Amino acid sequence: MTQLTTPPAPRPAPRPHAVAPEIALKAVGARVEDVLDAVALYDGEPYLVGSLAAGLGDHRSDIDVHVVSGDRPAALDGPVLAFTPAGTCVDVRYLDRCTIDRVVGGRRPGQGARPAGRGDAWLLSRWLNAVPLRAGAPPLLLDDGQRAQAVGLITTSLLADLTALAAFAALAERAGADRAWYLCRRAGTVAWELAAVLSGQYHLGERWLPARSAAPEVAALARDAGAARRAADLDGVLRRLGVDPAAAAGRVGLRASPEAERWMLAGEPFLLVAGRRLVPALPSVPATVAAALDGDAAAVFAGLVNGALRWTVDVGGLAPRLEPAP
Repeated sequence: MTQLTTPPAPRPAPRPHAVAPEIALKAVGARVEDVLDAVALYDGEPYLVGSLAAGLGDHRSDIDVHVVSGDRPAALDGPVLAFTPAGTCVDVRYLDRCTIDRVVGGRRPGQGARPAGRGDAWLLSRWLNAVPLRAGAPPLLLDDGQRAQAVGLITTSLLADLTALAAFAALAERAGADRAWYLCRRAGTVAWELAAVLSGQYHLGERWLPARSAAPEVAALARDAGAARRAADLDGVLRRLGVDPAAAAGRVGLRASPEAERWMLAGEPFLLVAGRRLVPALPSVPATVAAALDGDAAAVFAGLVNGALRWTVDVGGLAPRLEPAP
């Protein structure tokens, strides 16, 4: 789990262009009435979210709907699948307003935060583009303060992922790992995602990244990020996002897994990871990836892969920005 310290201050979040739900649903040949019938299992205010609400969907898209109740607990925990009369899948999630406020409230410095993806950042990216399915319904994020907080949390999550992946790519190369190039590729994709968010395209997801890259500076960064095969290839990409590549490895802290149980076998130290795997224990754990680069990089990288080590990211003082290509 990623831990973030001192996240950047939330920035103003422009409201998305209002998309009439009937227009958004045309891409899949559905009517608003059909969707309302499909999600009417429990009471609540339905909102179109996902790629269709963001104006990115096509005929293969599902119809993603979040149904928000008042302050009482949601009727169901987890997604529910329904279908329109024409057979289009409606992916429904029932939420209560308290859950939304909790997620938007985020985690304070020093507390854990999930990486970007299908966690809180993923939810927030959907809520930023939410479209009410009923006329007169309030916005899902109630005010500009909630919107700014949501954008700040998404940005921080991506920034932490990018910093960690760039540091791990350098560590993998130093360790001689076979697939070090893959970490560079993942870092490039996250950099592209962050650039799109900084340009005001908040819908997270790799499928729609090309469609979210209309801004010239995003397209230029995407080309360079997609071509990265070595850690050094990421340096220019990081700088254009306001991250000092020389400092990235020092921002990723390391520690022994607190859940691992120490064992001694034939006089050698091991760790029991996840209650079922014995892996070699490191004699000492470097404080950061930067320190690991100057030591036994192969052992540290193996410790990260096998679960013997945990990592945190310090994004204090970072203010990501999207600069034009040089």
